[in-house]
Amino acid sequence: MRATRRSVIIGLDSLASALAVLAVAIVAAGGFVFTVAGVRVSLSTPQRTLSWLLLAIIIRAGVASRVGPFDRWTPQWQRLLDSIAPEPFRAEAFPFSWRRAALAALGIGAALAVLLHTQVWDLYAVPDLGDPLFSIWRVGWVAHQIVTDPVHLFDGNIFYPERLTLTLSDPVILPALTIAPLLAAGVHPVVAYNLLFLSGFWLSGVATYLLVERLTVSPRAAFVAGLTYACYSYRFEHYSHLELQMTQWMPLALLALHLFVSTGRRRYAFAFALAAVAQLYSSLYYAVFFLIYATAIGLGLLRMHRPSLRRLAVPLASAGLVALLVAIPIVRAFTAAKPMKGERGRYEVAFYSATPADYLRAHIYSALWYQRLRPPRPERTLFPGAAPLVLAAAAIAPPLGAMRLVYTAGLLVAFDGSLGLNGILYPLLFQLPGPIRELRSPARFAALVGLTLAILAGFGAQRALRWPSSRTSQHAVFAALIAFVMIDAWPALVLKRVWKEPPPIYDVLRYTPNSVIVETPILDGETANLPYMYFSVWHWARMVNGYSGFIPQSYADFRKEMVFFPDTRSIAALRSRGVTYVSVNCGLNYAGCGELMDAVRHDTRLRLAANTRWNNHTVQLYEVLPP
Repeated sequence: MRATRRSVIIGLDSLASALAVLAVAIVAAGGFVFTVAGVRVSLSTPQRTLSWLLLAIIIRAGVASRVGPFDRWTPQWQRLLDSIAPEPFRAEAFPFSWRRAALAALGIGAALAVLLHTQVWDLYAVPDLGDPLFSIWRVGWVAHQIVTDPVHLFDGNIFYPERLTLTLSDPVILPALTIAPLLAAGVHPVVAYNLLFLSGFWLSGVATYLLVERLTVSPRAAFVAGLTYACYSYRFEHYSHLELQMTQWMPLALLALHLFVSTGRRRYAFAFALAAVAQLYSSLYYAVFFLIYATAIGLGLLRMHRPSLRRLAVPLASAGLVALLVAIPIVRAFTAAKPMKGERGRYEVAFYSATPADYLRAHIYSALWYQRLRPPRPERTLFPGAAPLVLAAAAIAPPLGAMRLVYTAGLLVAFDGSLGLNGILYPLLFQLPGPIRELRSPARFAALVGLTLAILAGFGAQRALRWPSSRTSQHAVFAALIAFVMIDAWPALVLKRVWKEPPPIYDVLRYTPNSVIVETPILDGETANLPYMYFSVWHWARMVNGYSGFIPQSYADFRKEMVFFPDTRSIAALRSRGVTYVSVNCGLNYAGCGELMDAVRHDTRLRLAANTRWNNHTVQLYEVLPP
């Protein structure tokens, strides 16, 4: 080797080592501030240091990937590289694979029924009366509007007179359409919601099984992987969030990506594109994050399979065009609503950006880990559980495999993505125009961390199942792995029952067209409006109240005008917005309701339209009289 090239290699390795030490020191010390030649240098986070480290590693790999560190131990380094097994992907389905998939689906369903027995036993219960009520409203609105007025699908009945209010949060259109037949058949909205919610656990596990079975050629290892993702701890951290359970399309998209890169067949390119669009219509967060993740996995597969890029380009472009066409309705709606919402503030995104320490926080439902690890934080309680970590570690232990290296790289991308503005890639993407600037919580990238850990857990389970030589011992190991995953994930759920019926006052709205209602009491927090939104599933009248991921400025202004309701200013605000009815609901036990009801009763500008009892309290509906 020439001296110049050797010097470059040693210099790059020295630089990478120094940057790695500096990054660790920044994390340990909380940052440094010093002055060099009169210039103040601040190193508060390791982000830039890690970016330079990554660049140094990439350049080093390009210069001489087969030369050992510091130009030493080259024979050992080359033997390590040469020992990487190719791990070919099985493109053809197994004989009778549908039978094994059906058995795996039944097995995963049975395991989830045991884990979630508290929820399965009571389908009228939810973890809290917050986001679950919001999701019941969302899926109910989509199911209602898709048959009555699909052109105005995104014009939710909340925050009247604003339009496109369904876009203020994830519209969950595809999940809503899947349970629309249940709602049309008269299934109670809470029961339908819970069936949909639980389906996210189950279908995600089944989809992961289908992917990992092709990767490992081991149905048992695939079952362990599917079960791992079906009950991954992140799901319980977001047990109130419907859209964050809808992860089943990502494993299916990865399966299609593998099949496309390995075979070049056009139908797999379209399958990948349609699965990605299905994820978009199920969970916007995951769709955006998955495209970043899938790009990393795709590059790894191209490196591994080395197909003709020209052969892949045309099918991929055609599939991408179809995906864009299918995505147009939701893209147009969100683009049109952008002036109403604006972008997320950097401080808000930084607050919901994870740190490595957040991966040691256990969710409140964890029977095994909640009292043993760091306390939870909103959106940043990310401990994966022992089973995914142990099995993934078993997968990436030497001897290495090419496919496992690809998913190890994917794990690093997902982990870095969950760090958000504390990471390397996310700050760069945040500077660019696009949907990522509208997303509040980068920590939700942890769903892809979980998917990758589950895939690697399948490889780890494959290794564990190969260790015993006898069939009996293999059965015992398989049973032990299932028990390990389930015990590690065991949740101690605490649920609340939802009201089965709304107050009877809404019968008036059902038979009065073009009604606009304001629900009172109006509290400072918009979450107090969630019961009102849930009740609107029975009448769908337009309402000025609302709750969502963004709160329109018009509603914030209206709430200020209603502080002293029923004074002259508040009555004028009602009339200016075309409000026809005002409810006073004391059944929710909101503070000050009795005094409010007494004041409204004596106001001559309002006329009593309905006086009922609900939840052992009085609930009244008043008509707003014209001036």
